[in-house]
Amino acid sequence: MTDSGSIVLALLRLCTGGPLEVFPRRDTYDWNEVLDICVRNGIVALAWDGMQRLYDERIFDAGQMPQPLMDEWTSWIMSTEQDWRLMKLQADRLAKFFSAHGIPMMVLKGYGTSLDWPEPSHRTSGDLDIWLFGKSEEADQLLRREKNVEVSNAHHHHTAFMLRDRLVENHYDFINTASHQSNRPYERRLKSIAGLDRAVPCDGFYIPDPQLEALFNLRHMALHFASVGCTLRHLMDWGFMAEAHKGKIDWQDVIEASLESGMYRFLCALNTLCVEELGFRPDCFPVLERERVLADRIIDNIISPEFTEELPSGFIAGLFFKYRRWRAGAWKQKIVFRESLFLTFFVQIGAHLSKPASLREG
Repeated sequence: MTDSGSIVLALLRLCTGGPLEVFPRRDTYDWNEVLDICVRNGIVALAWDGMQRLYDERIFDAGQMPQPLMDEWTSWIMSTEQDWRLMKLQADRLAKFFSAHGIPMMVLKGYGTSLDWPEPSHRTSGDLDIWLFGKSEEADQLLRREKNVEVSNAHHHHTAFMLRDRLVENHYDFINTASHQSNRPYERRLKSIAGLDRAVPCDGFYIPDPQLEALFNLRHMALHFASVGCTLRHLMDWGFMAEAHKGKIDWQDVIEASLESGMYRFLCALNTLCVEELGFRPDCFPVLERERVLADRIIDNIISPEFTEELPSGFIAGLFFKYRRWRAGAWKQKIVFRESLFLTFFVQIGAHLSKPASLREG
């Protein structure tokens, strides 16, 4: 763990109610590196909330951070808040369009997840992921016909289109069932609880109920971790979700799903990190095996990624890049998927050949 990484984790722990003493005292701080870690992990505004506690308690003063860097940090926060409001507006408008044609819309991850945070607008926004309760193809046809929107079918579990400058992913599956065999029973589990009768109304659209949110976010995070890598924002999503929905999640179901898909140790390590590194309340999580060694490797990989190459252009170059990254992350595959690395390799080759554009997905 780098010194700046420890500073970032301390700021996050302050956001979950940790004592002020968790912030390490230093003669000097590499604030540029701290901000860089926060930017890469999508937690700039949240980390600043932790910093604000230090200012409020007069443990820290503005003079300890260079003004240009403070201005840059402030700019990131303003951008994060503005983008969150814009995503909400775009989701509202899209939901109204679909609703006028009798299609209900659920927003996955993103906006709904942000509502679990102490300050929702401080969660960095990304793509807009939607679930249309089995009417994704009908919705795509409407977009093409009435809005003249170009809809891409180049991905394995969703179509995609641009809504102004934001990518919208219209899911017909929650997760990619073509890339890993263990995703297929998990997908069936997700769809079995994804009905409109369980969805939670949220303004003009819906968000997942706590059980669907827990199961979907867990697998989505695990898939990210095993491929391109997950971030501190993913970890905070998990912790804030567990606290916001305490007593509303069937943790035995989550544990069974993790065992069946091969990610039980990942779940244990994730909860270990939330409690021991990020300061979330232990009573919000189920009693699981402590995975301290694995948790340390995961958090170190998030702060200082082991594989940092950039995705090259071209099909062949992209294929070799994915292979090198896959080999470097073999240890991740083993704690996320039930099937062997040998089988996974050939399944993923087939998946990329069937959808060559998937090579551009990170």
